[in-house]
Amino acid sequence: ENPTPTPIRNTMSFSILLLISMVSHLIPVDASEAKIIFRKSLHTEIPYTYAADFPINITLGIHNIGTGSAYNLKTSDPWPRQYFEIDGETEAEFAEIKGGETLEHNFTVTPKFDATPEKPLLYVRGFSAELSFSRDEEGEDQTKALSTQMRDLLVRSKEDYIRFTAKHNTEWAVFGLGTTAAVFGPLVAYIMVSKQGGLPIPRSKKD
Repeated sequence: ENPTPTPIRNTMSFSILLLISMVSHLIPVDASEAKIIFRKSLHTEIPYTYAADFPINITLGIHNIGTGSAYNLKTSDPWPRQYFEIDGETEAEFAEIKGGETLEHNFTVTPKFDATPEKPLLYVRGFSAELSFSRDEEGEDQTKALSTQMRDLLVRSKEDYIRFTAKHNTEWAVFGLGTTAAVFGPLVAYIMVSKQGGLPIPRSKKD
C-alpha cells in the first residue's frame, strides 16, 4: 500500500484544521446569553404634540430577547431641569432580567418656559437614555447601551396649545357629524319620502 505523499497529507491536515476553526466561530461560546433591547418612548394627550405645563410620560423599556439573564441593570435618563419639571425618578435599578422578560420604568416631565415673540417655541434636541448591565451575577462583564433616540421636541406655549387643541377638537366634531350625516342621512330621507307616498316602505313577509 502506497502512503499518501507528504505534500498532499499536509494540505489535507491544514484544510481540516481550517474547517474546525471556521465551525468553532459559528458556534457561540454561551448560547444562553442575554440579548437586550432598550427602548425609550414618550406619550402625550395628542401624539407628538408638546406644550408648556402639559406633562409628557416617559417609558424606558428593557426587553431581553435572549435566553440567559442580565444582572445589575441601571438606567439613566437625565432631562434638563431648567426646562422641565420632573415627577418621579430619572434613574432606576433592577437586580435581574430573565430571558424573555420585559422591565419598564416610568416617570413624567413637564415643560416649562415662557414664550416670547422672539422665541415662540422651545426646541429640545432628542437624546437617548443610558443602560448598564452585566452578563454575570458577579458584575464583572459590564455592558453599556443607549436606548432608541427620541425625536426632537418642539414645545409650544400653553396658550398656543389651548388654541391648537380647541381647533383639533372642533375638526374632530365636524368630522363626526359629517360621518353621521353620510351614514344616516340617506336612510332618513328615504323614510320621509316614503311616508309622503313617493316610495314604498319595505315590509316584512308577515305584513
